[in-house]
Amino acid sequence: MIDGKVRLIMAKKETVFSLSAQIRDNFGKGASRRDRQNDRIPAVVYGKDQPPLHVSLDHHTASLVLRVPYATINLELDGKKFVVAPQQIQKDPIKPIYKHVDLVVLNDKEQKERLELADKAEEMAAAALKIRLEIAAKTKLDLGEIAVPVAVAADGTAAPAADGTAAPDAESADGAAAPAADAKEAPAKKDKK
Repeated sequence: MIDGKVRLIMAKKETVFSLSAQIRDNFGKGASRRDRQNDRIPAVVYGKDQPPLHVSLDHHTASLVLRVPYATINLELDGKKFVVAPQQIQKDPIKPIYKHVDLVVLNDKEQKERLELADKAEEMAAAALKIRLEIAAKTKLDLGEIAVPVAVAADGTAAPAADGTAAPDAESADGAAAPAADAKEAPAKKDKK
């Protein structure tokens, strides 16, 4: 279920995915930056009876999996298999990339609860979509007649070079004139000497 098969699984709305990971020998800021430059996501796997494992995941495949709510991941790591769930995901605020992922090892009871949560979330999303569609079908907006001119044209051939054309002098392409302005003229600018 790696690479191209992830899209197919996402279309089926499943929440259990398989990923392979590589153990990271070096960790810290520099090693994480190098992983991100090599199109990998630095991650840490936390377990109850084991020390934290520093791993890296393929960015493309992992990003497809991490988008799915309540995703459960079968993680293969040097022949060992772990069933994990994302606990914390750090994303770049500007670029569409994941910076770091914390994964937690799940026991059998937690796996079952997570699958039930995923099913419940999917049912709730379907119900919310149904309600939204019903509201959209029943909602009708009456905006009345709004006349917005397509274009505005002003004839400036008869005006002197230093004079500007005011909005009341302009006419729209539909023949509608702008409302008359009762405002006072702006005071003339004084020359500085």
